[in-house]
Amino acid sequence: MKKELWLFGLMILPAVFTYGTSRAQNSGDFYDSLLISDELKTEENAEEAKDSAGRLLDAKPREIKIDSPLLRSHQEKLKKAKRAQLAKKKNKTLAENEPGPFGLAWGATYDEVKKEGVSLSAVGQKDYVNNFSATHLPKSVKTFREIILTFGIENELWRIIAYGNLLQDTPSAEKVLDLYNQYYKLLEQKYGNAQQFYTPKVINVDQPVGNGKTETVQKEQAIGNPDFLKELQNGEAFLYATFENGKVGAALSVNVDGSGQSYITVEYKNLTIMQAREKTTLDAL
Repeated sequence: MKKELWLFGLMILPAVFTYGTSRAQNSGDFYDSLLISDELKTEENAEEAKDSAGRLLDAKPREIKIDSPLLRSHQEKLKKAKRAQLAKKKNKTLAENEPGPFGLAWGATYDEVKKEGVSLSAVGQKDYVNNFSATHLPKSVKTFREIILTFGIENELWRIIAYGNLLQDTPSAEKVLDLYNQYYKLLEQKYGNAQQFYTPKVINVDQPVGNGKTETVQKEQAIGNPDFLKELQNGEAFLYATFENGKVGAALSVNVDGSGQSYITVEYKNLTIMQAREKTTLDAL
């Protein structure tokens, strides 16, 4: 009997020891939670955080690469905007304060032209954008019925075109030719380097060659011939002249509308702005 009790005691002893150890650990945790204040725990956690932060700072940072179509598109837009801003600044410097026709200033923005008291109305025109019909110009010329201003993509005035009054002309276009000659002299005086270009109507003419024979030859019709107005109207003849001084170019032409009324046109272009724009485009290619 004693032997059996002794064996039973040996069997339960480990369990009692384990239970006691577990209770001791739990009790230790319990008393630790009572004796260690939240402030001390916070300080201890802070020290651990400092150590972790120090290890993180000492560690070599890993390179993070972000590549997405949206990000690339945004970056490209920023680059284009910066290039456009630089081009605008350059164009503005090149053309700033340069006087233009009708009291306007080359390179002026839409708002700057408006501040001069000019009324601008948007008009559509083939091959050009940002076109406006201008009235109440600082300096007006009675010869012209309409003035069109063209602003570039950087909002700078670079082109001006003036349409002359409609004329009830003669068959030889006498009135419009007289006006053309007047403005030819004025534009040559102001801009220089005048060049006239004439494309005549060519007709076939039979002329005798002797022995009762004839041959057909081509004959160019002269400027101001009896049918010149009709030739201009039908696009069978063209007459214009160009002028330029290295900064501004002008083109003077004779025109006839569908109803047979004649008029002149003067088109001005700022060559400095055009060249700067072309250079900017070339640099970007």
